[in-house]
This record gives sequence, structure tokens and C-alpha cells, in this order.
Amino acid sequence: MLFALPTTVLLWLATNKYLTFWGPENAFIGSIGFWEIFGLFAFTSLFYPRLFPSLLGKAWNELMKAGNGCSHITNPFKRK
Repeated sequence: MLFALPTTVLLWLATNKYLTFWGPENAFIGSIGFWEIFGLFAFTSLFYPRLFPSLLGKAWNELMKAGNGCSHITNPFKRK
């Protein structure tokens, strides 16, 4: 559950940034949306602990793709 809050914050900010620039006028996910996303992550981490890392991995992967504009993420720690 440690990573639920930072993931929620970044997902919420990235979505609102996207909506600000490319969404319809006055599109914004408010604080209720933030708490719903956090609740989803918290619920998943408490009741489905095996699914939680996979869910967070997908969320972070999509955040990294959106931030970098890449089609894939490379692992800097992978041995060649």
C-alpha cells in the first residue's frame, strides 16, 4: 500500500494535465476522483495483494510512456 498514494497522485496529475491541454473545456478530475482512484488502489492492495503489483506495474508503465512519449520502457538495470 506504500506505493498506492504516489501512484494515485501521479496518475491524477497526469490525467488532469492531459485534460487541460487536449480535453474539452473545463475538463478536470476533482478531489472525489482522486479519492476514488486511491480507494481502488488501496482496496486492491488489501484484498488482492497478488494483483496489486501487476496493477501498479501497468499504471507506472503507462505513466512512463505518457511522460516520455516512448512506445516501450527499457530497464536500465538489465544486464546485457
